[in-house]
Amino acid sequence: MDSRLKVIKKVLRETDGILEFCFEIENTSEEEVWLKELELYHADSLKELGVTEENCLFFRSGRHKNDMPSVAVFGRFDDCMKDAIGAMSETGDRKADDESIRTVVSDHLTIIGNESGYCVLAFMTGRDQMFRTEIAVNEKAEFVSLSSVAEFGIYLRPGEKTETEVLRIEHTKDAIGAINRFAADKAERYGSRNAGNPSVFCTWYYYGLTVSYEDVITNLNRMKQLKLPFDVFQIDEGWEKTLGEWEPNEKFPVPMKEVAEQIKEAGYRPGIWTSPFVAKETATIWQKHPEWILKDKQGIPYLFPMNDTTYYVFDITNPATWEYFTELYRKLTFDWGYTYHKLDFTRAAVIYEDADFFDKHMTLAQAYYRAVSAIRKGMGEEAYFLMCGGLYDPIIGLVDAQRTGSDVLSMWSSTINKNGKTAPYTIKQSLLRYYMNHWWNNDPDALMVRKNETMERGLRLTYGLLNDEEVKTSTVNQFIGGGIVCSTEPLDKISEDRLYQLRHILPVMKTKVQPLDFLFGNRFPSIVRAEFEKDDRICVAMINWEDEEKRQVNLTLSREILGEAYEENASYAVSDFYSGEYVLHVKAGESVSFRALEPHGATVIKIEKIMDRPIVVASDGHYSMGLEINKLAMEDGRLTIDYEHKFDYPVTFKIWMGGEDDNVSEIRYTKTSNK
Repeated sequence: MDSRLKVIKKVLRETDGILEFCFEIENTSEEEVWLKELELYHADSLKELGVTEENCLFFRSGRHKNDMPSVAVFGRFDDCMKDAIGAMSETGDRKADDESIRTVVSDHLTIIGNESGYCVLAFMTGRDQMFRTEIAVNEKAEFVSLSSVAEFGIYLRPGEKTETEVLRIEHTKDAIGAINRFAADKAERYGSRNAGNPSVFCTWYYYGLTVSYEDVITNLNRMKQLKLPFDVFQIDEGWEKTLGEWEPNEKFPVPMKEVAEQIKEAGYRPGIWTSPFVAKETATIWQKHPEWILKDKQGIPYLFPMNDTTYYVFDITNPATWEYFTELYRKLTFDWGYTYHKLDFTRAAVIYEDADFFDKHMTLAQAYYRAVSAIRKGMGEEAYFLMCGGLYDPIIGLVDAQRTGSDVLSMWSSTINKNGKTAPYTIKQSLLRYYMNHWWNNDPDALMVRKNETMERGLRLTYGLLNDEEVKTSTVNQFIGGGIVCSTEPLDKISEDRLYQLRHILPVMKTKVQPLDFLFGNRFPSIVRAEFEKDDRICVAMINWEDEEKRQVNLTLSREILGEAYEENASYAVSDFYSGEYVLHVKAGESVSFRALEPHGATVIKIEKIMDRPIVVASDGHYSMGLEINKLAMEDGRLTIDYEHKFDYPVTFKIWMGGEDDNVSEIRYTKTSNK
C-alpha cells in the first residue's frame, strides 16, 4: 500500500458470531495517488478461519452469469473442484480445464467449513467497488490461503477519503441461515423488485439472429389460436440494424411501434432485446461521439466479441453516455410501446479494468450503477427490466430480474462442437444462485423441449435433442427457478406433447426455493425445496443426474423438508407428480418411497397437511398439484371446483374427498370442457 494512503479499520458490528467491518482510506498527500485495491482480510490456514480440516468444503459464488458457483471439498481434485476453478462459455458449454490454475475466485459470498462449523464471508454492500475472495489451493487441491479484496482502480485526489465495501465474517453451524441473512439484509439495504413473476415467450432460442417480422406474426397468431397463457411476447436480438443502430432492419419492414401494438392487441405485453453498452464499429453513434469509445492506454479501442462479430464498448464512466441511455429507453418504452426489456452483455463495460477511462476517479461499480440507473430512468418505474449478463451487486433495487446462468441449449450434452454436460451445468448455476431471489426474480433462462434432430436456419439453437426424461428435468428447472418462466419454440412446428409441458409451469407460482443438499459436496444439487407465497403446501423437486443408474425416490418428512409446516401430531398427504403415486396420513418424521427416477429424470413431490377439506393427490397438470385451482371444497355434500382450463390439452385431477375413508375421485378436463 502506498505510504501516502492512510488506512483505518472501522468495526461496524461485533456480536453473535458476526463481525462486520470496512476500511477508510485517505490520501494524505498533496498529489493524486493511484488506488488499485485493498485487502480486507487474509488467512493462511483453515484454523485461522475457525473451521476444522476434515472434510472441509467451500462454496464460491461468481461475479457474472457465466461463472460457475460451486461447492468442492479441499484435498479432492475432482470434477467439483474443476467446476469451482473453471467457467462456462456464453452458450452453456464447459470451457476446457486448465490444470495450471490453482486459484478459486469467489465474489460476494464465500463459505468454508463443514457441519462442525462454517466461516461465511459476505460483502454486505456493493455499489462502490467490485470485490473478490481468492482461495489458493496447492496441486492436491488443499487449502493454502484466503484473501478478500476490494477493487478500486481509481486515483484519489489530495485529501480525499473513500471507504471499502462492508465485509461480514460470520461463524456459524447454520450455513443456510447465514446465506438467508446475507441475502435478506442486502435486500433490506437496497430494496427488492421481485414482485410479479411474468411468463415470457422469447424469440431467441430458436430463431436467433434470423428472426423476422414474419416469424413474430406467425408465433403471435399461433399463441392467440392456442390461447397460450404467456404474459409477454419478447422480440430478441435480430430485429435491429446492428448493435448501436436501434432501428429495425430489412427483416422488420413494419415500424417497431406498430409491432408492439400488434403484440398488445393479441393480449400480450410487448418485450424487446437490446445491448446498450456495446455498438458496432460502424455505428453512427461513434461518428457522433468517438470520445465515448472505451480504449486502452495506447488509444486502441477495446473489442468485445459476440456472435462471431466484434463491437466497440461504451466508456460508462463518461456521464454524457448516461443521458444517451436514458433517451434510448425512453424512446423504446414510451414512443414505441415496449414495456418489457431484456438487456444483454452489459458486463462488457466493466471487464476491461486497465482501460484509459474518462473519469479516473470513479470505480467501475459506481459507473455501472449510474449507467443502469440512467436506463431505469428512461424506461420508467413501471417497465419490467431483465438484466442478462451484467454485474449483480451494484444494481440490486434497480432491475426486476437477473439471469442466473449461461445460455441454455435444448440438449443434455453439447457434443455437437464441444464436450460437456450442458443442461446440468446451467441448472447448477441457477440452483446455486437461489438466494438472489431475495433481490429480484431469478431467470433460469428459456425452456426448450422441441424434438428436432436436424439443424435449421444454420443455427445450433434450433436443435431439440432432449429425451423425455431430460424434458422433465428441464421443465422442473423452470418451476424451481425462483422467478420468471421463459420459453421459445416454433409454435407452428412443435408437437403437442412437448409444447404442453407448459401446463406444468403456467401460471407461474411465486416460490421461495432452496437446494437442500448443495453443501454436501455433491457436484449437482439433487433435492430442492419450494414453498409458496400464498399456500402452506411444500413441493420438493428431485433430480437424477446419473447417466445410467436409476435413483430411488425416498423422502422423510423432516423439519428441514417441512419447515414451518412441521407439526408433531399432524398428518400429511404426499404425492409424486410423475408416477401419480400418493400416500395419505403420513406423520411428521416418517418416510415415503415412490417409483425410481430414470437417468437424467426428475419429479416433483407435494406435501400437504391434511385438514377437513379435499386434496389433490395426483395430477398431470401443474406441478403444484392444485394451486392452479381457484376453489376446491365440499359444499352441502358435493365437491365444488372452480378451475379455468387454459390449455388445449387434457388434464386430470385425482382428488381425495376428505372424511373417514380414502375415497378418491378422478376429474378430467379437455379442450371441450372447462368447469
